[in-house]
Amino acid sequence: MENPIFYVERIMWLLKRGELEEQSIRRAGELMGMPTRRADALRARYSEVFSRFVEKRCCEANPQYSVCIYSWNRKRAFKAFPVSMYATGTVILFRGEEPVKVMSNPMPKALDYSEALDHVSPNTVPAYVSPRIDGWQVNLYFDELLGRWVFSTRYVLHNMYFVRGSLNIDPYGEISNPIVSLADTIASRQGLYDRARGYEGWTFIFSLLGPEPTITSPPYPIAPDPSEYTLYLVAARKADGMLINGAEASKEIGWDRYPKSIDAKSLESLYSEIRASLDTRSLIAWVLGSTRSEDPMLIEIPSQYYYDAMMVKHLNDAKSALILCSEELCDHLKKMVGEEIAERIGRIERAYRKLYETLSQRKYDPNIVRKVSELVRSVRGGEVIDEEEISSELSAGNFKRIARKILALIFEGKSLASNEIIDLVERVEKIG
Repeated sequence: MENPIFYVERIMWLLKRGELEEQSIRRAGELMGMPTRRADALRARYSEVFSRFVEKRCCEANPQYSVCIYSWNRKRAFKAFPVSMYATGTVILFRGEEPVKVMSNPMPKALDYSEALDHVSPNTVPAYVSPRIDGWQVNLYFDELLGRWVFSTRYVLHNMYFVRGSLNIDPYGEISNPIVSLADTIASRQGLYDRARGYEGWTFIFSLLGPEPTITSPPYPIAPDPSEYTLYLVAARKADGMLINGAEASKEIGWDRYPKSIDAKSLESLYSEIRASLDTRSLIAWVLGSTRSEDPMLIEIPSQYYYDAMMVKHLNDAKSALILCSEELCDHLKKMVGEEIAERIGRIERAYRKLYETLSQRKYDPNIVRKVSELVRSVRGGEVIDEEEISSELSAGNFKRIARKILALIFEGKSLASNEIIDLVERVEKIG
């Protein structure tokens, strides 16, 4: 399959040279989410897409060539159109202003399950399903200018990194990105580059999993221990453009670390199974296209509670513990943490149940409403929920929602590892 970003860049270059037909202009517009036959409209759409939505970061490799990587602007809500779907680390080689070839052609972005249902039936059975590895995406490709295999991240090349929000670019060929550096060390030690020999032209997509999952936004690793990280092969793009899953790719290069497939069933059934998971971030379902040359539609089916579980496991977040306890997931959660934290999770669970019972049994008692409001105000240092809102929720019978909201306001920003949480729990228990 031809990379949509490369196609658009090629068309824009030809447009400057006056070497285009109307059909090519329309096709480029379609790939950017706005079909048009007019050259001026295409230029305007290109300027909008590549200034507001897709970030293009370039580096001069030598006096003749430059290399650019494309990623979605994380400050913008995602919008699905062909170019945006491949703004996942596509790398293109330029000779002057001419786009010459795609160097790294990664997998497209996975659509969220709810968004995907606009395109496929929930009864659809995907061809392949595997759990998402919650690590940093790194793409491995052969760089002809350097004459070796190199990694890039989803957002930057091997010689790029951010310092306090500003992009720093080192000389081309110098590995200065901390994620790429770590992936390179692991690949060198475990013979990945030798295994990839003969696969020049392919792109291998890995997930670099460390001690802490990326959903909790851990900092870039500084002086990391490579033995604590694992490179999982999640997909590969063949030289002819065909995308294959991690299991198939692992057979090609003999790499035994990849997400294991699970039994395929309807998307609806998969969602029912994963939605309450505390251990798996999401499932990635591959729904095949109508032709072999077409990429499969990748659909991410998420857990609703994995984020909160990881916030408790790695950051001792009390609010997340409360949310999970309100969904009767405390027993599983307590098995994921140490004994002391588990005991405090148990206390939060008991406090939630007691507050729920108090509110449901004494919903018309103005003293209870007043005590709750005063407690929240004293903890938060101001009024964030008034007595009228509490009374309204109780009158409507929304006991679970209001109990959870009250405790979420009290526990927000609090650590299960601090003694403060014990005091807060005791104050909640005294309300009744």
